[in-house]
Amino acid sequence: MSKCKFYLIRSKKSEEMVDGLQQIALGCENRADAYGFIWIDAEKNIQQIQLLFGEVVLEWFPGKGFKCSRTNRAIEVPEGIGFHKGVRILHPLEDTAIIESVLKEARNADYPPEWSDKILEKF
Repeated sequence: MSKCKFYLIRSKKSEEMVDGLQQIALGCENRADAYGFIWIDAEKNIQQIQLLFGEVVLEWFPGKGFKCSRTNRAIEVPEGIGFHKGVRILHPLEDTAIIESVLKEARNADYPPEWSDKILEKF
């Protein structure tokens, strides 16, 4: 599997400050189901990171470190009208093989140059 190549998604929302934080969205140019969010304060310090690889979510919080979760959404969608994948509710992931795999993917990914070092030091 080739490494993920994340890029910044520029939008009006990414320019807004909500509760003292600005949300920056990341898309992935070579994997449609990989994307992420970074929340930064006015001094451009990262206050939260959320990276999604499929339905596995890797999050980082200051003072708490990282945690890995899986969503409750259906991974395989059956053919037909009326099937809904469901909302995303996060459940703690305890499978160490999956956690290590996602951490490796996050650590090997390419991020926008202005955020790369700051993201990688968290994982």
